[in-house]
Amino acid sequence: MAAPQQDGFINNVEEEEIVAALSLLESNSLYLTKPIYRGDAQKWPGNQMSFIDYHLTYLKAHPTLNPYHYLANLRLMLKRKL
Repeated sequence: MAAPQQDGFINNVEEEEIVAALSLLESNSLYLTKPIYRGDAQKWPGNQMSFIDYHLTYLKAHPTLNPYHYLANLRLMLKRKL
């Protein structure tokens, strides 16, 4: 019997909760949260995709990911070494 899968994180976790967590990371100077370069200047002004938009888009594209684990791993990977 196969393990049940999530219907997608938007159904299980409110998008606002994810955006709030990403906003906290972005506003905290202890984390490296630079905008990401994108080649489509019409869609992304200045060829910059915001940190929040990038990770929210990634989570929407991968609905089987657990957003809590994703955010926890993101915190570990982006923490500045002091």
